Amino acid sequence: MIELLRLRKDEAGSTAIEFAIVATTLLIIIFGIVDIGRALYAYDWVADAARQGTRFAIVRGQTCSGLSSGCPAQASDVNAYVAGLTLGIDSGQVTVTSGCYLGSAYVSALPCATPESVQVQVQYNFKFLSPLAYRSWTMRSTSQRVVQD
Repeated sequence: MIELLRLRKDEAGSTAIEFAIVATTLLIIIFGIVDIGRALYAYDWVADAARQGTRFAIVRGQTCSGLSSGCPAQASDVNAYVAGLTLGIDSGQVTVTSGCYLGSAYVSALPCATPESVQVQVQYNFKFLSPLAYRSWTMRSTSQRVVQD
């Protein structure tokens, strides 16, 4: 009985150390899952914002009429439209570039004429919360569609 009590005294404080190791591991895993979820959301948002920005510009070509705003679409209109789509995204880290292309050759700035296509590229600098991950990740998506009048 005395030997059993002596063994229990030797293990005093080991519970706190075990708890610290397990709690640290669990918190790293939880923050990693949160960061991965945020990154996936941001990556999906960047791709969708490029597609929606391109669609906004193609229906507002040079011969656009009858639409309430941004007709014909300028680069500033596309930037404002994409900035309006930011939900859960730091809009200060979003960069939008757009232009008119004929095939793969750059033609001019917006608005685009009928045979040309609009290309919109959205770039987002994603910052991780976890101190163990990369500090930032630059996400890019490009969408290109033909102008419809």
